[in-house]
Amino acid sequence: MIFHTSVRTFSRAKGHNALDQAAYRGALLLANPVTKAVYDYRGRAGVLRVRCMVPPDAPTWADDPQTLWIAAEAAEKRKDSTVCRNFQVTLPHELDEEQRWDLTLDIAKALVDRFGFALQVSHHAPTSEDPRNFYAHFLATTRRMEAQGLTSKTRELDGRINGKPEVDWIRSRVVQEVERHLDLAKVARRQHTETGLAERLAARRQTALPADLSTTPFDALLARYRDQARLMGLPDRHTHHAAKRELAQESRDGSPENRLALDPYSSHCLSRASGDGGEASSLGKAE
Repeated sequence: MIFHTSVRTFSRAKGHNALDQAAYRGALLLANPVTKAVYDYRGRAGVLRVRCMVPPDAPTWADDPQTLWIAAEAAEKRKDSTVCRNFQVTLPHELDEEQRWDLTLDIAKALVDRFGFALQVSHHAPTSEDPRNFYAHFLATTRRMEAQGLTSKTRELDGRINGKPEVDWIRSRVVQEVERHLDLAKVARRQHTETGLAERLAARRQTALPADLSTTPFDALLARYRDQARLMGLPDRHTHHAAKRELAQESRDGSPENRLALDPYSSHCLSRASGDGGEASSLGKAE
């Protein structure tokens, strides 16, 4: 199988809210008492199991989805706040449902132990034509869950650059857990991890190129393509000389609709193009 982990954030700036995201991923009915909005996704197919995972010292209410995500919404005061973060992980079809659920809980525990947030984990069955497409959602709060409730932000996960080391750790840990559970189930696993797949694709791209592309100088390659391929030419009316003639004619005519002749920027570009002795397209004013 191919182990795949994707990360996505949800923010108010994009019209998201935590209750809606949690209800959708868990096929739940959740309501926001402040806005009176109700999010009912109980009819969504494919959701096998749902559970909240929290740190050991979290308050007792934190493992209830309704209470947890109301608290997550209330903890964010800004109009553009990031309200939750989702990790989607593919699960091996070689395991049965109980084994996949055990794997999902172990991944969730590893995430909670490292980052200290609360999360809602949901196990999903395939809803596409591919019967092997099992996966899990790990919807996490963007704040740490402590004894007094949600506290500081998990800034180490913010941003594509600053958060990359932690995302790399998550992907590596997912691979470790998947391989461990496959070994426990005595399933012969093939080495199709995310890292291995990237390496094989890079090697395939390298071997697919002609041997001379990486060693042949550019001038030699250009000469070869001139001999073996047809280079497209410019229409006559777009040559530098034609542009000069049109510009001179427009200047003499003084036609008000001919903006190019009255545009000093375009004239400057044309005068620069005339000094290289080659052909150039007529240039209009940059917007």
